[in-house]
Amino acid sequence: SMRLIFSIFLTLSSICYMLAQQPYSDDYKLSTDTSLSERITEEKKSWSNPKKATIFALALPGSGQIFNKRYLKAGIVYGGFVGLAYMFDFNRDSLSKYQAVYAAKIDGDSNTVDLFPNRSEASVRSDRDFHRKYRDLSLIGFVVLYALQAIDANVDAHLKEFNLNEDLSLKLIPQIYANRPGLGMYNGFSLQYNF
Repeated sequence: SMRLIFSIFLTLSSICYMLAQQPYSDDYKLSTDTSLSERITEEKKSWSNPKKATIFALALPGSGQIFNKRYLKAGIVYGGFVGLAYMFDFNRDSLSKYQAVYAAKIDGDSNTVDLFPNRSEASVRSDRDFHRKYRDLSLIGFVVLYALQAIDANVDAHLKEFNLNEDLSLKLIPQIYANRPGLGMYNGFSLQYNF
């Protein structure tokens, strides 16, 4: 089962690597007579398409992050899916084991082998319910992670289009023994912003 998960992870990683290494199209290559700011603006426009990033992320989890050139985020997404797959597999196997033990304890047949003779029915049932809960939570985690990585790819692509004004600043200035009319002497902070 872990081999299957590892092979799926390796296949997905290979596909994302191939998608990330595709050569640029001719319209992406910029002429040398344009200024640096124009080239940066054109590069941002050519790579920041939120719709494409979202479609990639929905088709193959993590590929939206690779499309946005956020390779660390893609690794986190794949790590999350591998961790959830391991959690699901472990809890599914444990659930079936404890279900069999619980059935053996309550069937009343003396020919049934009891794997845990020193444990009560209640403790075995508690362990069975525990593993059932975390098996179900891992499935919910798959759905949540799938949705979050698609939302992240979309938001990240939108933020690439956001132009930051260089005059925008925010400063936190300490005020020690400052004197203001109506306030007198005080200690504190003032927040100064420029836009």
